[in-house]
Amino acid sequence: MKRGAVLLSVASVVMTVIIVTLAMMVGRLSASAVPMISKPGVQIMTELLAFGCWWGLNHWYPKAKVSWRGRGNPRQWVLILPMIIVLLGDSTLNPQFNLSLRSILTAIIVGFSVGLFEEYVFRGVLVSALRQRYQLGAVMTAFISGLMFSLVHLVNASNGSLTMTLVQMLEAIGLGFFFAAIYLVTANLWLPILAHGAIDAFDTVAFGTLNNTVGMSVWTSLTYAVVFGALGYWLLKTKRYAVKIAPNSATQVNFSRRSQRRPAIQRQSVSMIKTVIAIVIPLAELGLGAAVVAVTTNQWLRVVLADLIFFVGLCTALYLYRDVLASHWQRFKRHLGSGLLVGIGGVVAAYILLTVVRQGLKLIGVAGTGSGSVMSIQTAGMALVASLTTLMAPFTEEIVFRHALFYQWRGRGVMTWLMLVVSSVAFGLAHWNNFHGQLVQMIPYMCVGALFGLIYYFSRNIWQAILTHFLFDIIQVIAVVAMFILAIVQQG
Repeated sequence: MKRGAVLLSVASVVMTVIIVTLAMMVGRLSASAVPMISKPGVQIMTELLAFGCWWGLNHWYPKAKVSWRGRGNPRQWVLILPMIIVLLGDSTLNPQFNLSLRSILTAIIVGFSVGLFEEYVFRGVLVSALRQRYQLGAVMTAFISGLMFSLVHLVNASNGSLTMTLVQMLEAIGLGFFFAAIYLVTANLWLPILAHGAIDAFDTVAFGTLNNTVGMSVWTSLTYAVVFGALGYWLLKTKRYAVKIAPNSATQVNFSRRSQRRPAIQRQSVSMIKTVIAIVIPLAELGLGAAVVAVTTNQWLRVVLADLIFFVGLCTALYLYRDVLASHWQRFKRHLGSGLLVGIGGVVAAYILLTVVRQGLKLIGVAGTGSGSVMSIQTAGMALVASLTTLMAPFTEEIVFRHALFYQWRGRGVMTWLMLVVSSVAFGLAHWNNFHGQLVQMIPYMCVGALFGLIYYFSRNIWQAILTHFLFDIIQVIAVVAMFILAIVQQG
């Protein structure tokens, strides 16, 4: 199987978990701000937001042509009738039906929002991309779709039993294979959406939740896996139905070693004048920031002046290396989707690295006290204005610490990696004011700086480092915005 197909399959699971997690955070924050939003409302909002994110992502990568309404036999809807087997089987698992009109309507909306999102990702996008981009066979495509659909359910172990999660995954791989087969032979995504939505709506009415702690058993799941796996295989092999999601040779991607070989990194000339000016930028920001704190006690004035100082630094850095930014952008914009995936992966790695380093410092007894923030501001409004520096920082800091102090020194052997250490240490020290001079608190950020440097080095594009850094920092901004909204709601 082609390497690109494997990467896409794994990425579909990773991206789904990340997107659902972020969408869930937004849903819960919305529920905190607006108490009338119920738990099912949060779930519906989460699924629809996640669907919107994946729909937008697909326009960049993998650019799959999803078929929503295939042409052909108008009676193709009969292919979803085997779902009755699931409804009958689940009815034997001690259901507690809530047949009030409100619960039924809520269950239908919840069920079909889940079906819309998950079928779009694992059937619409993944199946279409595997066929169109990588020319995989129909059976292999359906199997991968079912397997990835099964793996994404592993996250349910955090809210329930690991054993029952594995049972749920067994069921999911069979149903996922069958749903993929339906999509392949009909080119109609609405059919698996309806089938999936009907099952989830029924289970919501029967058990009050889609959690795997209820409505699951080993024998029913094993039966579903075998029966629907067999039905899916029959659909793909019988002469009665032809596979309509066809490979597209024009979109085939060559992943041969020769085509992927990149030119060796060449030594570049270094402008010492630009480098010195770039180094002065963070030093000036630190010095002027400390001066502002010493000169005035007005919190709002401190915030505004800090934003202005950072803005001047940003403009200076952008002007100094405008040629690098422009040339790298021309290459980066052609791969925004994959760049976003790398950026999200980099953010996850950065937070894991932060946690590991901080725990390591605690183990050896040198952990500092307190925590860092953009600025020590109490009010939500001030914090929101102060967060503007957080939005500017990825651009200025990547230009200064990753390009001027590291990447432009590439191709110089030991000197290159020495500059990686220098730039990483300098990046950590640039957070001096954030941590009130506690050097130990800056060590984790030195490690994150090294990670960002490696991302730039191996991607050979400063915009990849900027995007990763921006996604890393935007989490703080989202938290500040959420606090601001909550403050307004509470005062109201």
